[in-house]
Amino acid sequence: MEQHSHSGHRSRMKNRFLKTGFDGFEPHEALELLLFYAIPKRDTNKLAHDLIEQFGSIAGVMNAPYELLLQVKGVGEHVAILLKQMPQMFRLYSEDMAKPSEIMDTPDKWRKFFKAKFVGRVNEVLFVAGIDDFARFVACELLNQGSRKAVNISCELIIRFAMRWNVDRIVLAHNHPNGVATPSIQDKIKTQDLVLALKSLNMTLVDHFIFGKSGDSTSMREYNILR
Repeated sequence: MEQHSHSGHRSRMKNRFLKTGFDGFEPHEALELLLFYAIPKRDTNKLAHDLIEQFGSIAGVMNAPYELLLQVKGVGEHVAILLKQMPQMFRLYSEDMAKPSEIMDTPDKWRKFFKAKFVGRVNEVLFVAGIDDFARFVACELLNQGSRKAVNISCELIIRFAMRWNVDRIVLAHNHPNGVATPSIQDKIKTQDLVLALKSLNMTLVDHFIFGKSGDSTSMREYNILR
């Protein structure tokens, strides 16, 4: 009888999701439903409550280090890996939805394109993109990965990217995963140094974007650091 009740609860939760998505779900209910797919035969309600109590929110659960997740009673390898996959899956989905327009000629187009690339990132990372003389998108690469507080902006790597893709107009973007999008003093100095270094090679730094923890962003050109 208990197994029948458990099975019926799962069916009701799934049908509810199919009808409304996660609208109306409490955070622990949404997490409980997700955990069905890592724990097929055990009640996941208590574990969902425990995880949110431990880490504060769904985002806190999914951003928690793998090793800390394993310390929660009831969390095994399958559950921990599923939870760690989710932010990265959100990022892949967001990137697909934000594929660049052929003509990347406004800051808002670049904001939409780059914003998706920082979903689920807990450390600072640097992306570089290239466009041709008509502002047509050519390529984008993850150039460097840093720590929670800094990422190295290497002129040498940017030049290699430009030569590899045969572009001379460069757009950069990096994130402040634990703060706001306001450029730091180092951000400003490095950007100005890059402008001069690239100019000496007949290349142009078109813009440099910074994205904050909440998804806010700053364009260095709009900020008057790039002229």
